[in-house]
Amino acid sequence: MDDTLTLPLLVCAVGASVAGLFTVTPVGRRISPRAMGWLLAIAPVVSCGILVAQTSTLLAGQTLGWSVAWIPSLGLRFSLVLDGLSLLFALLVLGIGALVLMYSGYYFTPAHGEYGSEGVTRNTDARFMFYLLLFMTSMLGLVLAGDAITLFVFWEGTSITSFLLVAYKYKDKEARRGAFRALFITGGGGIALLAGLVFAASIAGSTSFAEILRQGDVLRASELYPVLFGLVALGALTKSAQAPAHFWLPGAMSAPAPASAYLHSATMVKAGVYLLARMHPALGGTDLWFWLLSGVGLATMLIGAYVGFKQNDLKALLAYSTISQLGVLVMLTGQDTEIAFKALVISILAHALYKSALFLVTGIVDHEAGTRDLRELGGIWRAMPATFAIATIAALSMAGLPPLFGFLAKETLLATATHPNVPAIVEVIFPAAAVLAGALILAQAGLIILECFLGKPKSERHPHEAPAPMWLAPAIPAIISLAIGLLPEPEALATLLARAAAASYGAPVKVSLALWTGINIPLALSIIAIGVGTAILALRSRLRPLFTTLSGALSLTPLYDGALKAIDRLAWLATRVQNGKLRLYLAIMFVAAGVMMVAIGRLNVPPLPPAEVGQQPALVALRVFLLLVIAVAALASALLKRDLFAILALAASGLSVAMLMILEPAPDIALVQVVVESLTLVVLVLALTRLPREQRERAFEFTFRQSYPGLVRDVLIALGSGAIMFAIVLTALVTRPRESQLTPFYEQNAKPLTSANDIVGAVIVDFRGFDTFVEIAVFATAGLAIYTLLRYASRKAGDRDDSGTGPAKDMLPFRGIASPLTSPFVQALALLILPLTLVLAIAHILYGHDQPGDGFTAGVIVSLGVATWYVAFGYEETKRRLTWLQPGGFVGAGLLLAIGSASAAALINGSFFSPVDFGKLLGINFLPRGVYFSTATLFELAICLTVTGSAVLMLDTLGHPKDADQETIRQMEEIATLRQRGEVTLDDFTPDEPPTRRQPDRPDETAVEI
Repeated sequence: MDDTLTLPLLVCAVGASVAGLFTVTPVGRRISPRAMGWLLAIAPVVSCGILVAQTSTLLAGQTLGWSVAWIPSLGLRFSLVLDGLSLLFALLVLGIGALVLMYSGYYFTPAHGEYGSEGVTRNTDARFMFYLLLFMTSMLGLVLAGDAITLFVFWEGTSITSFLLVAYKYKDKEARRGAFRALFITGGGGIALLAGLVFAASIAGSTSFAEILRQGDVLRASELYPVLFGLVALGALTKSAQAPAHFWLPGAMSAPAPASAYLHSATMVKAGVYLLARMHPALGGTDLWFWLLSGVGLATMLIGAYVGFKQNDLKALLAYSTISQLGVLVMLTGQDTEIAFKALVISILAHALYKSALFLVTGIVDHEAGTRDLRELGGIWRAMPATFAIATIAALSMAGLPPLFGFLAKETLLATATHPNVPAIVEVIFPAAAVLAGALILAQAGLIILECFLGKPKSERHPHEAPAPMWLAPAIPAIISLAIGLLPEPEALATLLARAAAASYGAPVKVSLALWTGINIPLALSIIAIGVGTAILALRSRLRPLFTTLSGALSLTPLYDGALKAIDRLAWLATRVQNGKLRLYLAIMFVAAGVMMVAIGRLNVPPLPPAEVGQQPALVALRVFLLLVIAVAALASALLKRDLFAILALAASGLSVAMLMILEPAPDIALVQVVVESLTLVVLVLALTRLPREQRERAFEFTFRQSYPGLVRDVLIALGSGAIMFAIVLTALVTRPRESQLTPFYEQNAKPLTSANDIVGAVIVDFRGFDTFVEIAVFATAGLAIYTLLRYASRKAGDRDDSGTGPAKDMLPFRGIASPLTSPFVQALALLILPLTLVLAIAHILYGHDQPGDGFTAGVIVSLGVATWYVAFGYEETKRRLTWLQPGGFVGAGLLLAIGSASAAALINGSFFSPVDFGKLLGINFLPRGVYFSTATLFELAICLTVTGSAVLMLDTLGHPKDADQETIRQMEEIATLRQRGEVTLDDFTPDEPPTRRQPDRPDETAVEI
């Protein structure tokens, strides 16, 4: 196992982190874009150097691997592998990525005050480089993945980060549409890919690619082969923009030119090709594989070449040529001959070199000339000689002319098309299609040179040459493409390509980079393609309008729009029952559950079990009494018309449940129940202060003033649901095994494995730590959702961000959360309660493994202490005094601490959320009895921080002051003015005489007094 395989990923991730810091710190605003580009380009350069150091091992035919247990219970491992195929793609990802980062710094520096059609800004935008490095890390992880699930994780990472790059200019509607279209299509393909990979792993018995590839015969012989191959192919073909899903790629051209260059040449669109090449030894060699990939690739090749010739936008032209070349690559993976995979690796490298150069040249033209429209360009070669020379070399390689590397790629493609191993019908169709596509691609390359750089200027523009480092970025791949053709054959490169082809083909492949192989059929076909392409280019003024007219029939955008409309229609139908009425939702769920239990479950209610011998009569009577209290309180919460009384009844029911837990005994659960019920009571009461009076009146009318048939219906549904639930619970309790299989394990292993005397605490943070992490993440999401949604709705409704205007804001006495004045006694209680709750929380965290209590309880207790401040002092004064209380920071710190604690355990024990006693490891022996310095302690602290932050977000939202009526505002301002004059003091105001507040119209609804 080679640990160096992780270094390239880690270095790129560190680079992305640095770029992320530039986006949120003042440093990012002070450093120039050019300096930032050079600095961040260090990450891919270093990663590339690490991989190059392994080249000699790989060229010798060895494969490097690294893996670590990810989810041991499911046999999943996070694994990386480096062979010829992954090394070829990784070097392209990192090498071109370094050039793009360096180039981006100059691209985002406006030329002499002009901006170009991309709309770049004058200030440094580290956000783009941050997205680019995240994209690079995801793509690098994808090609290095040695496991199906690892590959899928990075696969989806490329989809998300490419969405961010395409939607980079988020204020542009077309950018948002293009990004969504790309994510919608490739994301849908990703779901299919996951299913296909799961099928393959299930049949092969492992998610490891090494094992999957060894089980190729088993996979191809399986009855599920068509299904799993179809799913994998769907994911790969949508990712690589194959027809009919090709139209998302031109729409992604709204991304800045550096992103387009990177996406087209070395990254996302090549991911599907990489996947097919990787899976060929396992899934290839069948008729289904050949006809599907060859047919789709052939169609895509022709569509891209045809539609691209009529484009006037340089980026759109290059995008369609990329689609055509991707079709070529997919068509090559569909064949099962040695020469096809030789052509595949050569075409991958050649396309990456000339396409990255051409896209970067397009960015230079747009940056320096202010447009990339061929109808407005022409004759700019004099002003931009270096750019013109680079574009010419790259375009000639794209056209497949000697002595460029692209000529060799075209020759090997034509040799593949004429190979005798293909079916008879293909012997005619494939060569003809390859010649036609080659001719059109040559014509597209000619358009770039003739219409953009040569000829007469078509508009009044004053372009100038870009800075040398900016045109150096496209010059490097263009010169490499020329050097491969002119210089003696590079043996190391040929060997690397041979290793890459062998990894994909599944057998040794001989690769030669010699341009001249004698006079043969591929050369003759190449001459025909060059002749036809030259003729098309010469007649371009007549042919392009015809192409424009006919290509409309090839547009699949209406099909995509129709699919979205169909989804919207289905959503509309699905939401007809989503009318916002909870009663309807509950009725549907309860009735459906009841019907299923009666019709399908065939529930048989067992007899009640006999009473246990030896129970104390007093405890039995207390249990019966508590059950009665629970039932009566629950019924009262549904029948009481006063909201506040209904909330108090609900709290009484919950606290009675806590008492039952104490009698079991289950002190941990009882403690959590008590604190949660208390916090719920506070939150619900505060929610009453935020609900508009009109909405509460509508709810009252809907709840208590319904028809007699509606009341009977609701009573029957409630009684039936209660009876079914009673039967389910009784059946579960009576029929379950009396001897638990899990409890003895926890009893025997809690202390030895986790040093915990409290078994419940060990289960929560050690044995089932991942479940707990998900739970606090959900709790945090709930707090953020309440904060976001209610704040937005409150502001839309006209609520203010302060409790007063003018002098009233600063001069009013302390007012509680629902606006009444509070007495010094209440304020003194609040001042005492908060530090007490902090001490209790610390005790719960430190002794959570030794006594009942945990981080969740600690967080709720602190939240209750903070709630008393909101009640006593009000929102504004609480926020002014408790400056350390930053709920968003608490949530973030808690989640990060939980992840860090789990990661530390993984590094030490090899498993996330496993127990580690740091005190024992570090020799710390002075801690009090029952207190441990371990991952459990850190996790308890993380839980406390997350729960506290989320709960305070809720309190912040519900306790935020609402807009008062004008009369109250006038009185508040008058009081503030009198206090400023010294005519009244704080003692003149008592809780019994608050300023007049608007009262509800209904006599049975009064303002909530807290």
